[in-house]
Amino acid sequence: MSPHQVEICTYNAFTDRPFAGNPAGVVTDASGLDDEVMQLIARQLNLAETAFLVPPSSPAADVRLRWFTPAQEVTLCGHATIAAFTAAAERGIFPVEPGHERVLRVETLSGLLRIRIAALEGAVRVAMQIPVPTFEPLELERGAFASLWGVREDDLSGDWYVLRSLDYWYFPVCDRNVLWSLNLNSEALAQIAPGASFGFFTADTVEPDSHWHLRFFAPFLGVPEDIVTGSAQGPMGPLHLRLTEAGERDGWTELKGEQGDILQRPGRVIVRVHHHAGAADDVEIAGSAVAMLEGRITV
Repeated sequence: MSPHQVEICTYNAFTDRPFAGNPAGVVTDASGLDDEVMQLIARQLNLAETAFLVPPSSPAADVRLRWFTPAQEVTLCGHATIAAFTAAAERGIFPVEPGHERVLRVETLSGLLRIRIAALEGAVRVAMQIPVPTFEPLELERGAFASLWGVREDDLSGDWYVLRSLDYWYFPVCDRNVLWSLNLNSEALAQIAPGASFGFFTADTVEPDSHWHLRFFAPFLGVPEDIVTGSAQGPMGPLHLRLTEAGERDGWTELKGEQGDILQRPGRVIVRVHHHAGAADDVEIAGSAVAMLEGRITV
């Protein structure tokens, strides 16, 4: 196949200002690109994820979305989705009139997901439905696991949970000082949790109207520490309501998660959880994104 050029761009997601939030690569027209080329593009950009919009294979979908880290394709990614549909709206692929909202059905490896694109006050905001998380208790030798991260058992206070669908492990931390002190030891973790990713959260937030601050490590997906992780922040909504016993009211509850401050790339994620009959039955994450780079890549 002779070389040709593909339009690419990067957006910083979960922020409304440049040089903050989490950068993602976006290819808004990836029709005709095979899996190998998409993986090579993601590796070349070397960002946590690159998103590719392709024609859907399902008649129920408006578009198909795929996500690649530099190492592999993944089943769910939040920040690259916010970036991809902000780019698609701004480039006229899925235009939205000011003051209006557009709803898309998006085919993904996590199923058919709802995307809402709104044009509000001169800016695009994207809301992404995620699968409703189901948590299980996580049983580990607490002292030994804490020591792998350079902290004490008492520093990781409360119950530990695992989200099996993504193999995300969640640990409450007593405060931000402990959160800041965590050190990733990928070699040791590979012996006990190959393939897992690790979220540590605290109610000791930077901003008074936030509900938690999160750090997220995904070394086995090629992302030692992610800057702002939509796929990990979204499940924090139901988990927070569960831990605070605040999830009994039917209807929507809006929460805010923080991430990225320790990396000097602060991001904020809106998480909305819908309850019916006391159980979460819909979850979405929302935020804005800022265009940073655009160009062409030769493949």
